[in-house]
Amino acid sequence: MKMLVAINENNEMNSRLSEHFGHCPYFAIYDIENQTINIVKNEIDHSNEMLTPVDQVMKYNPEIVFTLGIGQKAINLFKERNVILKTGNFQTLKEVIENINSLNNISSGCEH
Repeated sequence: MKMLVAINENNEMNSRLSEHFGHCPYFAIYDIENQTINIVKNEIDHSNEMLTPVDQVMKYNPEIVFTLGIGQKAINLFKERNVILKTGNFQTLKEVIENINSLNNISSGCEH
């Protein structure tokens, strides 16, 4: 199972979390079974009329997405793809991974 995490920097486990999914500089892809991390640059093209940002990150095959903030449209698109959305009061990727079993479900989007 893979979890995609919106982060602000490529600093492995110490990477700070991003405030918003679509505009983060990087994504951490955490393989829960193998406990491996792959950090990739966010290459979402917001001007792409053919693929939404959600479509563009689905190439990483996430089953869970963790973010501190996300818009309602993205929430709806992830739900259509059966991707679980999680959040929590954490600052780093390490904190998210250490608390993976107590993450909160995202029910509504941020207002910006």
